[in-house]
Amino acid sequence: MIEKILLDSRALDKIGLYGKLLSIAPGEYNIEFVKNLTHLSTTRLKSLLSSIQEDLQNLSPVNLSLHKNTLSLPKNLIEYNQYQQFLAQVSISYKMLLSILTNQDESLLAFCQRNYISRSTCFRQTKKLQDHLKEFNITLNQSAMTLTGSEMVIRILLFNFIWHISLGDSLAQAFNQEIEELFVTYEGTKYQSKYEIGKKEALLHCKICLFRIKDGHSTNLYELTNKSFIPSCESLDFFSAFFKLIDSAIDILEINSLFFLFYYWPMLTSANDVRLPIVANCYKHEKQELKELMTEFEDHCQKFLCDFDFDHQSFLYMNTYLTLLKFCIFKQKVPLSNFFEANVIKDKYPLHTILTNTIQSFWRKIANRKGYEWLKTCYADLAFYQACLLYPVYIEKKQKYKLKVAFVYVSNYLVSMEVFNICERLPFVAIERITLPTEEPFDFYILSAPQLFPPYTTEKNSAIIDFCRYYDFETDLCQKLLAAFNEKIKKLTG
Repeated sequence: MIEKILLDSRALDKIGLYGKLLSIAPGEYNIEFVKNLTHLSTTRLKSLLSSIQEDLQNLSPVNLSLHKNTLSLPKNLIEYNQYQQFLAQVSISYKMLLSILTNQDESLLAFCQRNYISRSTCFRQTKKLQDHLKEFNITLNQSAMTLTGSEMVIRILLFNFIWHISLGDSLAQAFNQEIEELFVTYEGTKYQSKYEIGKKEALLHCKICLFRIKDGHSTNLYELTNKSFIPSCESLDFFSAFFKLIDSAIDILEINSLFFLFYYWPMLTSANDVRLPIVANCYKHEKQELKELMTEFEDHCQKFLCDFDFDHQSFLYMNTYLTLLKFCIFKQKVPLSNFFEANVIKDKYPLHTILTNTIQSFWRKIANRKGYEWLKTCYADLAFYQACLLYPVYIEKKQKYKLKVAFVYVSNYLVSMEVFNICERLPFVAIERITLPTEEPFDFYILSAPQLFPPYTTEKNSAIIDFCRYYDFETDLCQKLLAAFNEKIKKLTG
């Protein structure tokens, strides 16, 4: 989705074509063969291939070669994501975001001159970005080179784009040495994993904060909630030195905003997450109204979804709290980075839509209550986000949706155990050892020879463990199991 926001039509055609090229084996191909993979004319195809070749020459020692009507595809071309990130980084929309953040250009005219484009081209190429930002009540004014709206939402949007596109490297030089030295001085080995989100992410949050304060944009988090997100007994020595980088006095509200981003914006990763006790302590002091809402939501999940073990999986419960907290603070759509992969999530995880709809029905009901009218504009997003969180547990517990797999031991015990262990690690698979013949119906069969297959099996719902290709049978098996599972879900859900 991110490419649809940032890339112009030519760049979109390039990344689409590059994805098609990666789907075919390395080798030499007639241009007509490649053309049949696309909807492009021969002239347009050659133009795009030449442009891709030029891009790859700047990115990697390995690149494709176009000679007359023959295309040579080498091994080890860069990954799709790497090329997508490159095209996004050179897009006008992304450059404008960086320019606004860093004050690189004093005016739109200076920005256009630096990028060799006209004002009309700039307006046209940033229109999709402008529309995307409007969804979060943020206004991009190209003429004034400004972003206006909730300051915290602006900072989170900037973080999402810069992290997704360059992992923060687009701001690699900004305040880098100074902040790195501060982290070394104040974090040391004792607090090596203090920021579970990772030091690189924490650095990017710090840089965005410094740029926005320096440009006169203060946090509005305290206006949204008077809650303190600074952990108790936290030393603020680091921040005293931090604000000196921009000759500013220490600002407790800005520190509060940073700790919100460090501890409360990302999801907890496990029961051992260093942020878990901090979030749990925050929940302990949460308003009774929100706690009651959490209890209602839990009851809804247990009744209409499955038996989630919220009591013993405290990090799952605290993550559910964090998803709700984010929306309750901003009372609008919030810029969550996993929305960039929304289409992929829906395609890859077929039960996600069912789960989302069931959760959505609860929040739609809550949106009709007094004081929760703001949910009407964003309950679908909240449900999508919570479905991402609960999906792994849901798919593991919901037995009727699992792929029922019959497994007949092959003669090699070690291989048999490996196959069985692979299937047990897949949450959507319920594997059972069987002996033949069997009258019990299964969704999928794994055997060692085609002669053993029951008469009602097909190539799609069966797999043979081929000893001749022992080293790579696992990948093929997992792919076949996933395809069979998706097919089952389609039938069950209509």
